[in-house]
Amino acid sequence: MKDILCGHVSGADSLLVSEWQKLEDVLKLLQPFAMQTDVLQTDSTSLSNIVPSILDLECRLQQHPADKQLTTSMLHDLRTRFDSILQPESAQFNPLPAAACLLDPTLAPVMLAPELAPLLNAAKLYIISLSGDQQTPLVNSASPVVQSVGLHRFAFLAAKMNAATASPSTSSNNQDTLLGQLNRYLAGLAGDAATMKTSALEYWAQHQYIYSQLRPVAEDLVSAPASQAYVERIFSLCGLLTAGRRNRMRHSLEMRVCLKLNKNL
Repeated sequence: MKDILCGHVSGADSLLVSEWQKLEDVLKLLQPFAMQTDVLQTDSTSLSNIVPSILDLECRLQQHPADKQLTTSMLHDLRTRFDSILQPESAQFNPLPAAACLLDPTLAPVMLAPELAPLLNAAKLYIISLSGDQQTPLVNSASPVVQSVGLHRFAFLAAKMNAATASPSTSSNNQDTLLGQLNRYLAGLAGDAATMKTSALEYWAQHQYIYSQLRPVAEDLVSAPASQAYVERIFSLCGLLTAGRRNRMRHSLEMRVCLKLNKNL
């Protein structure tokens, strides 16, 4: 029995103590990826969480003390896979997640980091294009790095932002246009920390008269879900509940689906 527990069995594969340690290190390295995946596929996670989640995983790979060859390879693959979200120069770039993040006051400080200036400008351009406003935001305008209580879910990204130095804001557009309201909104993130304690939808409801042109666009973007995984699970569950002899069920289907999805509550 002792030989079996130690792995010393003739013809059986076994792992050394150092190999078990390597597996444990890999498990710790991949654990944040599993956590972010579970969070983003829920029905309560907004589209605005996509950019911070990816950046948080990037910081995790940069800060992890594991084998640098492994983390460097994973970091390269991560950036290649999500270049359509983080790289405005990509042919497949989609500015929607960045715009949603920018209009979520609890997560917008992520977009104000100096190294994300191209992504910030692309998000501004997209927001303005939704309203039909043809004005172009200042490409070289810098914004201060602001900390937000909404970033507590992204520990690795928050640690990187804490080490970053703030840059002075150079935006001076005060006109009552969508661009002017957008610039005032970004400038206000640094001065009103209390707004970070409310949800995005609550914030825009409270500031609907201050940002009358920006609010409809913001509410549309921040209310969109981060993924379609939850909807797909509902479709699959409905298919299972109506299979076979249940294919004529009508009145109780909604109730059964609701109970099935909330059985843990």
